[in-house]
Amino acid sequence: DSVAFEEVAVNFTQEEWALLDSSQKNLYREVMQETCRNLASVEMIWYRDCVKAKKVVSVERLSAKFQILI
Repeated sequence: DSVAFEEVAVNFTQEEWALLDSSQKNLYREVMQETCRNLASVEMIWYRDCVKAKKVVSVERLSAKFQILI
């Protein structure tokens, strides 16, 4: 089964974010960064396998540009 980034991401409102202490904010950042790294890794493996199999891959399908705005 596939999983979308939106399914594993946690989004806080500004009010919710303000209620977190610094250790909770740091944990959130660490978890989200790890999630992004894992997704980027999976995508690169998929791309590599497509190249090995000589499948045509559109550059637009690559979405390893993750931003975490905190």
